[in-house]
Amino acid sequence: MSMQVSDSTTAICPRNHENPGGSDRCSECGLPIVDYEMELDVLVKALVEQEQHVKFVREKIFLGIGDQGCKFIQDFYLSWGRGLRSTEFLVIESSADSQHSDDADEARFRTVTQYKSPSISFHRLPESPSKHVGYQGLGERLAASDQELDDLLRRSGIRASTTRQTVFLLAALGGGTGSGAGPYALQRARALNPNCRNLVIGVMPAANEPDSAHFNALCSLSRFIKFGDSPSADMILLVNHDRLMEVRGVGSMGEELAGESLLSHMLAAFMGNIADRSSSQTDLGYIAKMSRSMDLHAFVPCVAAGCSLEIFGGMTNIAENALSCRLADVDTDSVALSYMLVQVPERLCQTIPEDKLRADLNKWNKDRFPRLRGSAIQLSHSSKRSDRIDLCILLGGTKLAVTAKRAKEGFDRFRTIVESDAWEKEFAVTSESVGEMREVVESHDAKLDEMAN
Repeated sequence: MSMQVSDSTTAICPRNHENPGGSDRCSECGLPIVDYEMELDVLVKALVEQEQHVKFVREKIFLGIGDQGCKFIQDFYLSWGRGLRSTEFLVIESSADSQHSDDADEARFRTVTQYKSPSISFHRLPESPSKHVGYQGLGERLAASDQELDDLLRRSGIRASTTRQTVFLLAALGGGTGSGAGPYALQRARALNPNCRNLVIGVMPAANEPDSAHFNALCSLSRFIKFGDSPSADMILLVNHDRLMEVRGVGSMGEELAGESLLSHMLAAFMGNIADRSSSQTDLGYIAKMSRSMDLHAFVPCVAAGCSLEIFGGMTNIAENALSCRLADVDTDSVALSYMLVQVPERLCQTIPEDKLRADLNKWNKDRFPRLRGSAIQLSHSSKRSDRIDLCILLGGTKLAVTAKRAKEGFDRFRTIVESDAWEKEFAVTSESVGEMREVVESHDAKLDEMAN
């Protein structure tokens, strides 16, 4: 080992020859004498700088909140997420939720975290294991009392220095953890990075679920639309559970897409995973920014996955198919924004040039939505040999009275119980906060009325 010290001592070259202190080269063999302490310090500084600029730059953060949100993230990661760059995955449950999940599920999370990269980080909100988190107020209270949450979000890569960052949150809104902790976690993410764009995929409870689940869902929606003085979410993609169970698509290998796999496929299309790496990528940050600037937050995704151009006969027919496969109710007469994310195999580009495709879809937009105020079409290509096209349409401007009709009905019935003084502690809400959340939803729909006039 070579070492260089002060002039009053000796320096050792790589071949262990002694030289006077301060020598640059060995007088016997001519090899350079290196000051390892100084070189190590330079190396450490370089590694720290590299780590700050590379390791912790996360342009996309995926958050799964609650039991179902965690399963959505896991399914997406295992199917598509491994190939994403500058990405972090984080799943958050309460202790009570974890009791109801299988040990095998948790073991799979640990396996993914331990052996895959980027890993899925797993976190539990502090809560007594004996208490079920069944209500939105309890979930929000748990998240607010979690002293590790901000640090956890920072370690996932959410920081103000990353100017181009999008946070994707997936949660079922009928349970207490997803409905309560989801909006709070997103609000903290925005506080840590005011520049980030936040997009939520929220699954609304099935029609036959109890009013308490629909109460949770509407409370959660109000928090996403307005948390404090501003929205916690730029865009909320509302998915009706019953519709999700009905809609089907076709994957690249001809496999059926349904339920969680359909959501994963849709999210992969958003990320450009299905597209060829050399093609243009979908910029959801731009879409979210445009939506927030117009004060439109709630959107309904319509999905046509794996549609054969030969069978459907044209892009407008595929667009009609996507609209029929909407994942929640839509009032087409009130749609104000339409975002189309199209993935076309490159071999079809000569058959349908990009200019014609855009012209056809723009015409379909104008004909289908009479009150349309804005639209965007983002196109990507894939190297697939088939003629199958993926189309996802995000429609904004429909009232929550339509899109979340069952949730509003359940909320109105259940609030008579919640607003009782005897139940405030049980539900962790007050009659004042319930009224405020109802007002947020009403104001949302009132703004849409103003926009339409």
